[in-house]
Amino acid sequence: MDVVVDYDYLKHATYMSLSYTPKTDQAKAFAASIATQLKTNQTRQRKLKEQDELQFDRAVSLILGDLLLAHDEGTRNTAEKSNNGLSYHPMSSNYFTDLIVGYEMFHNVVHGLEELGLIAIYDGKNSRPIDWGEGMKKTYFGGLATRFKPLQPLIDNSKEYGLSEEAFHEHFHIVMPSNVVEVRASKEAGGKRGKKMKLSSFPRSQQIINNITAINDFLSTFTYEGMVFTGLRRLFNEGDRDNFDFNLGGRLYPSGSLGYMGINSQERSSITINEEAIVEIDINASYLTILHALKGIAMPEAEDMYAIGGLPREVVKKWFSITLGSDAFHTRWLKGNVAELKEAGVAHKSWMTVKAVEKVVLEHFPLMRDWPKQEVRWSNLMFIESEVVISTMQELMVKHQVPSLPVHDCIIVRKSDKELAMSVLSEQFKIIVGIEPRLKVKQHQ
Repeated sequence: MDVVVDYDYLKHATYMSLSYTPKTDQAKAFAASIATQLKTNQTRQRKLKEQDELQFDRAVSLILGDLLLAHDEGTRNTAEKSNNGLSYHPMSSNYFTDLIVGYEMFHNVVHGLEELGLIAIYDGKNSRPIDWGEGMKKTYFGGLATRFKPLQPLIDNSKEYGLSEEAFHEHFHIVMPSNVVEVRASKEAGGKRGKKMKLSSFPRSQQIINNITAINDFLSTFTYEGMVFTGLRRLFNEGDRDNFDFNLGGRLYPSGSLGYMGINSQERSSITINEEAIVEIDINASYLTILHALKGIAMPEAEDMYAIGGLPREVVKKWFSITLGSDAFHTRWLKGNVAELKEAGVAHKSWMTVKAVEKVVLEHFPLMRDWPKQEVRWSNLMFIESEVVISTMQELMVKHQVPSLPVHDCIIVRKSDKELAMSVLSEQFKIIVGIEPRLKVKQHQ
């Protein structure tokens, strides 16, 4: 359909987490009726290969949940950053890894809904623009992920089953991930991500599963604006190493391909937890601090560990990021590093080569000189850091009933919980690492 809209209308869409399922009898009946319409239409018009009905019905329910909840949000919020009732999801198969709904199933359902005149689709950068002989499809927007908007016939249909606008959220609830722990092999040649490994059933792995499940159950009881909480999963790395015992890697990530970690700090500033603004508490130079503790070397006295040698701190931080993630010193910046720095507004100069920065870093941090020969690797540092973050989250949850969201070496908490969270994070870091951390707080207005 040729609906003419502009970029500003589309840009504030809500991410489709594919995690909301019908919880009331009315919503279940409505979803079942739409699934029946879709299957009938497919059989009559396109004669697609036979689909597993339970899987298809579940996909329809999850997609409808996202569509209606986004519409609900757009109806309630008419401010400048309103989502205008729009949802979005990239249409590349890579973005459906580990999701409940696979790429082909999602594609079939949303285009089936479009054929029935129940939703509008605005193709984005992961979809190929359609040329009907008169130029590109008018609803193609190359700078955005594909957008979806429920049309009035779908809304009217839902009302026939007792659902009402501005109250769709009362009829759907989020489903937490069932697989909360993942193990991957070591990186392949060229830095390619290691292959997923079978999760062994040991008392230790079961305890980790129980811990993450408990965190997800707790965090799912809170309301969030500016993000969708889809549950957390813990990802371990280098599972093929002889000494692996769920002790390498281990960071927490949102379930699904995207999430609140996928948005920048400025966008995260709009997040609220139970309608309260948030702050971000960051462990300054986390890996570097842990490495000093493991080596028994005191950290230099400095307010900011990355502000050295007259270099922009972001340049030094980037050097540490690529070096501690490798087994050797680099001879040049990795592809995209310089562009990323410039896009972030960093005053990067041509003389700031990776070797020039290395020289400054090694003068200030002598323990890095033998990095390529050290037994401690990035996966060891990541595991220790993840233990600090998770133990902090558990302490806040169990003893204080306080929610917190992880972002690598940082936790997000409500403003009113800032002092408590800083105290607990500092305490857990000292217990696990052995020294006091330097914490930085980012306040959001």
